[in-house]
Amino acid sequence: MKKILISILFLIPFIIFSQEKSSHNYYWNIYDANETIVAAKNCYVREMPSIQSNLLDSLQLGKKIKVLRATENDLKIKGLNVSWVAIEYENNIGKLVQGFLWKGFLAVGFSKSADYTYLTAIDKIETVKDADGFEKNSVSISVKILDSENAVIGQKTITKNLDGSYFFQNKTIGSLGLTNLENIYRISFSGEACGIPTLYYYFGWNGKSFVMLPEKQEVGDAGVYYYSENFVFPKETGGKPDLIVKQIEEGEYDQDSEKDNTYLLKISKWTETYKWNGENAVFISKSKPVKSSKRE
Repeated sequence: MKKILISILFLIPFIIFSQEKSSHNYYWNIYDANETIVAAKNCYVREMPSIQSNLLDSLQLGKKIKVLRATENDLKIKGLNVSWVAIEYENNIGKLVQGFLWKGFLAVGFSKSADYTYLTAIDKIETVKDADGFEKNSVSISVKILDSENAVIGQKTITKNLDGSYFFQNKTIGSLGLTNLENIYRISFSGEACGIPTLYYYFGWNGKSFVMLPEKQEVGDAGVYYYSENFVFPKETGGKPDLIVKQIEEGEYDQDSEKDNTYLLKISKWTETYKWNGENAVFISKSKPVKSSKRE
């Protein structure tokens, strides 16, 4: 029953979103009057939202701009079908100018920490089939760190399936007690509907390069099922030196146990432990599930 339920939860978003317009505008949580930065080198500003329009200027990686409004003009490059946006920015002589830029050139999100800028970009999207023959979007995601002069001093690219994801968040959270790390940059993708997981990816910055840390996710379907993962880092309450502990909880409602408008919730809890050796997080153990139940 549990395996069937999990399969249905993860299949729902694939079915729903395969019927929608092939557009990925939703990755950019950019609204009117929002400030963001350019995530690509030498991208062109146009007079109108079209590659046939007159070229006004070119902007470089890390340039701060303000999004004035989105347009209904889409352009597909490297599988990424997103709109143009009207923008405003300060040119080289300090004058505010306006034009149109393809949204794919912009950071999905960015975070400032000390003299560094951490940013996330979507590089390309490919439609591939999984082992069961279902189509999914394989999304190439790059995180970059820029110095005070907007020069790239580190970059890491991962490829993930983000079907059903509408929202993006990013944050720098410090080293959290992991030796040899200056900072951790965390990004997440999430959706609106039940059964669509929220996915978290952690990138440790050691001053020279990004190090991938363990991932986590959470998903649920109200009144039916939930699954959650939570990390405890060395510096956090209950943390231990050089260990990253993933606390996992899974709950499933027994649909045949109704009594007085309540249902029996079956719960399993376990942990996965990773050893941080100063360079990488290495999986070392998994505890046995502790099972319990309660009525809700």
